[in-house]
Amino acid sequence: MPESPKQTLFRYIYGNWFTMVVFVYAELGIADYIRDGAVTTDTLARKTDSDLQALARVLDCARVLDLHTVNTKGELRLTPTGQLLRSDVPASLRAAARLNGVDFRYHPWGELLAYVRTGSGQGLSPTWEHGTIPYLHGKPDSLEMFEAAMSQLAMLADEDRIIAELLDWGRFPTIVDIGSGNGTLLEAILVTHPDICGTLFDVPEVIGKLPQRNPSDPSHSRLQTISGNFFEQIPDGFDAYLMKNIIHNHPETRCLQILRNIANSMVGRDARLFLFEFARQKYDTTGALGCFTDLNLNLLVGGSVRSTDAYRTLLNDAGLQLISVTNVPGSERVILESTVSSAVSL
Repeated sequence: MPESPKQTLFRYIYGNWFTMVVFVYAELGIADYIRDGAVTTDTLARKTDSDLQALARVLDCARVLDLHTVNTKGELRLTPTGQLLRSDVPASLRAAARLNGVDFRYHPWGELLAYVRTGSGQGLSPTWEHGTIPYLHGKPDSLEMFEAAMSQLAMLADEDRIIAELLDWGRFPTIVDIGSGNGTLLEAILVTHPDICGTLFDVPEVIGKLPQRNPSDPSHSRLQTISGNFFEQIPDGFDAYLMKNIIHNHPETRCLQILRNIANSMVGRDARLFLFEFARQKYDTTGALGCFTDLNLNLLVGGSVRSTDAYRTLLNDAGLQLISVTNVPGSERVILESTVSSAVSL
């Protein structure tokens, strides 16, 4: 039976309750404790160092959200939904659930009315001034959680494999991934194109936490790392430059700073820049939650979901020329390919 308008509105009004229950469930690792067999609330309170009565209330709400069931002995068992909050499953969303409830992501939404009044998240969101990654410098646990959440969401959509197989990357002997994170996209490209050499470029805090690669990995000798800051300088000498989910996280002034640095690094070579980004028109036609993504980006970091025309203008202002746009199947993202504009002197 479909829910009534009143029930629908109830979910909207009290949705923040649901978010925080899932956050606490994920933060405490409840699903990891239950995975090995049925356990009681008493046991979970001891294992998580929590107040028994308070935890019992949260777990009762989690049961209503279908994260687990409770038998007559008071033992909890994970549901298929709850299984996704385990740390050890391929489709885990635990890091994403944790990220959505931490203070720097959740609290700014409580200032949404102030944002509407002023038109800016400045002073309302701690990540607005400099961006998420710079804000997380000195907070290694939060940075690791953020990177894990981004990887989980990408894995859920199978984006890396799709992108690696979608374009003819073999025409680029050397590729650098700018703001690479854990490097799963470039690794997927190297696997499907054994003649390519790749470089991961990110801040030292990210590069320093990359796991040691297995020497027996076929792409081991073809992948290197460089640490740096894309606001300052981009390494040159590459045939293709990749940026995935970076530009939408910044206001226009910072986007231009990044893109101009890349353009300067591309001068003198027949190089290409590939941006993997949300596209507003795809959201508008598919009915996805693009408007919420756009609002979240603008509130938290001053970013936005742009149209391809807006990207064309942005690239042009940075000395780059958009030459192709490729839709990513099953995704709200597009691949924007550009080259250095001959009409602009850098």
